[in-house]
Amino acid sequence: MGSIRYLNTILTVLTVLLALQLWIGAASGPELATPAYAQGIPDSGAQRQQIVDQLKLLNKRTAEMTGLMKSGQLRVLVTEVPEIDEDERRK
Repeated sequence: MGSIRYLNTILTVLTVLLALQLWIGAASGPELATPAYAQGIPDSGAQRQQIVDQLKLLNKRTAEMTGLMKSGQLRVLVTEVPEIDEDERRK
């Protein structure tokens, strides 16, 4: 009989504490939440223009490297060849 009384007491205390927390949360409202401040309005058009400019620069550099390879001015010299296992070759 004592354990049921103890259980009812604990459940009652928990119910009162949860109700109090709910009441405090509803009464205080949105002041508990921190406001979000924007760091500035992003300019998506400017961002896209930067991307386009970088792509143009990348294309230019790739074309220059391709030209060097085709002309023979760019040479690749392999000084050391690592050993490759048969299992790695199959991948």
